[in-house]
Amino acid sequence: MHLSAHDQNQTTALLSDARHEILSLVPSWHAPLRNAYLRARTRTRIVISRDCRIQGAPWPGTSEVRLGDLLSTFVLVVDRKKALVRNGDGALGAPVVRPSDLDRLIASFEEHWDRSYPITPIPARLSELQLTILRQLATGMTDQATANALKISSRTVQRQVSHVMEQLGARSRLELGVYLASTRLI
Repeated sequence: MHLSAHDQNQTTALLSDARHEILSLVPSWHAPLRNAYLRARTRTRIVISRDCRIQGAPWPGTSEVRLGDLLSTFVLVVDRKKALVRNGDGALGAPVVRPSDLDRLIASFEEHWDRSYPITPIPARLSELQLTILRQLATGMTDQATANALKISSRTVQRQVSHVMEQLGARSRLELGVYLASTRLI
């Protein structure tokens, strides 16, 4: 989503007016937009589209960012009193201030929020071998079948999975699988 200079100014101005809460659905996560949200000094909840594939450290301060479904509409609600909406490639519309329209936008945001996944950091220390092993196991292959496919021992597969579990703080392979699925790493 590319914002025109006018739309960027409108978004930045609304974000700077926030006193209590910011809710936003973001289909595309370019640096100017990301930086505008970072400057906000209030509780911020953002759902970004999963095709952004953003991964990294949790946001500083009071911001919470989650990875959601593919989004086509940009929504920004500030203090539950004013909102900006942009569908597809059009320009931002006039600010939304009618309570019934705001309630509908907030309900839509909350629905997306509940279905989204927290963005958690992925250690850069995962080796290509570890990623390959995890991808093989994610397809349903056993340790032995993975070892045979990669021409390594099954003990090496088990050891690499253990290292990954330790790095990510997973206590079981099931927990590891849930974590990896939620971060869309594999």
